[in-house]
Amino acid sequence: MPRQIITILLILTGIAAAKTPELLPFKQALQKQANHKSVVVKFRQTKKSPALSSDVKKTGQLWLLPKKAFRWELGQPAEKTVIYNGKDVLVLEHKTKTARRLSPNNKKVKPLFLTLGMGEDSSFEKMSSAFKINSTNKDKGRYAVTLSPKKRSIKRHIKSLLMQLNLSTSFTEIISWTQRDGTQTITEFARPKINTNIPASTFQVNESNYTWKK
Repeated sequence: MPRQIITILLILTGIAAAKTPELLPFKQALQKQANHKSVVVKFRQTKKSPALSSDVKKTGQLWLLPKKAFRWELGQPAEKTVIYNGKDVLVLEHKTKTARRLSPNNKKVKPLFLTLGMGEDSSFEKMSSAFKINSTNKDKGRYAVTLSPKKRSIKRHIKSLLMQLNLSTSFTEIISWTQRDGTQTITEFARPKINTNIPASTFQVNESNYTWKK
């Protein structure tokens, strides 16, 4: 999951840091998104690869309290869940009933934090050098951008990225990224529910249900 979700915030930060006028609608939408009290959104993920005979499709859901907590759940029924409760990151594998407790700064979950705009490393200033913008397009209330990585460490994993933002909801609709081996991962987000009540139990776990790994 981390490689799939590394794209969103890396793209956002690169875009918002740019000073070109054509990127102003994107920057404004992202500023609105940062002010949301809560976000609940379903998504569909499609993986295409030269090594696979058919596409792999999964659905999931995100519950987000910006800057405070989140729950990222992949699969229906859930196969993997990542929860941040404001202190710890809990990674739950439901099929094996195993789990891990990680620091928010752990490299395995850091991309997810960047994706959701959490932590000082998600600042526009620190991330703006990661990607270069190849093209932008604004049409019918939507804004799309394609990017390619500048840093060698990212180039080893990602060849190109595409992001589409709905300007009316100020939320991401599509993230598509292509690896060096030709594997493409497309995440499509449904229309989100904004500023709805999310029960505190959403970010809680009955730890006795899992075997905890170090």
